[in-house]
Order: sequence, then C-alpha cells, then structure tokens
Amino acid sequence: MAKYNTFNHLEVNNTEGGLFLTYTNKNGAKVAAGLRRIFPSYGTKTAQCIELIEAGPLEGSVIAQTPKSFVISCGEIAPGTTSNQNGIAGIWHSANGDLILSAPRGSVRIVAQNIELISHGDPSEESDQGHVSMYAAGDIRSKSDNIKMMATKDVALGAEKEILLTTTNQVTIQGEVKVDEGHDPATIFSSFGSGSKTPFQWVEFIQKFTKSIKSAV
Repeated sequence: MAKYNTFNHLEVNNTEGGLFLTYTNKNGAKVAAGLRRIFPSYGTKTAQCIELIEAGPLEGSVIAQTPKSFVISCGEIAPGTTSNQNGIAGIWHSANGDLILSAPRGSVRIVAQNIELISHGDPSEESDQGHVSMYAAGDIRSKSDNIKMMATKDVALGAEKEILLTTTNQVTIQGEVKVDEGHDPATIFSSFGSGSKTPFQWVEFIQKFTKSIKSAV
C-alpha cells in the first residue's frame, strides 16, 4: 500500500502531551488529528491517545486507547426524567453493524435497576434474526424471586446426562402428558431390555429428539 501524503503535518505539544495533525500511525493509517500523551505510563507499552482516522481500512473511525481505565460519567441530571421514568443518560447507537464488548481476561458486568435484552429481528428461516443466544463453557447460573418463561410455539430442554426438576412444595403439569421411557443402554444388545422401548425404537427416538432440540435452539 502506498504511503499517504502528510506534507502539511503540524504539531502543538510540550514534553507531556500534544495535538498532532496529519500523520500516519503504526498501522499505516492516515490520521487527521490525534491527541496523545508523549510518553506512556510507567511500566506500560500502550499510549494514551485519541485519533481521528482520515484514510485507510478504518477511514472515518475514532480510535481511543489507554493502558488503564476508560471512564465515562454522565446522567446526574438526565433529560426526560419523569415520576416513573429515569430519563436517558447515554446512548451508544450503531446505525449498521455489530457492537462488541470484549474482556478476554476479565468479566463483563451490567448493573442496573432493570436490565432488558430486546431482539426485534425477523426470526423467519430466510433472515434467521430476532434471537437471544447464550453460550457458556461452564454453568449458566440464575437466581431470582420468580422465573417466568413463555413461548408461542415450543419449549425444549435437553441434557446429555440428567434433567432435574425439584421443589419443596408442588409440581403442576397442565395439558396432555406423554411419557417416553428410554431403554437401558446396558441392555441395548439384549432381546429384553428395561423400559418401554426396544433398542431400535430408542435409536429412532434419540434421532428425533436431537433434531427437535437443534430446531428449537
């Protein structure tokens, strides 16, 4: 890639920080303006800077970096506050594209009086949008006063080992109930196995069950 023209480069700085105009950064992008600290913090390699990218793969972007905390405080007097609404203190709007919060060596915490996850895409097969997905290498833990879940179509629960439903009071199941008791894997090669299914019926059941779980997820 050809180098960008930076003939009108200009700097206004002292020994601690400065304003730099028209230069190329270490990634080869042309920067229209950059505000930066001259030397990084002691023991760090990352610079403290804000760059307005003029040309390159990230043209039109604003890049900010710091070796320590990046803090934004707002909302002391949030506009639009009423007796039952707290007003709008901040908006991060992406007209197109994804927003990514990444903490590969830490945790992402969202703390608020109420938390809403709203997905309004079209869930049809063509668009395959409108989903809320969770993937965890470990547990998915939830603890609350009440858990209320409702689906307009199906609810599927699947586990390779065990599904446990327990309560200290009462379990209520409404609607038509069908119980399919599985075959004992230890007797899969036996003519007479425990359970209500033959080994071949059990294989067919597993195939159908796996397909239904995949379609539900």
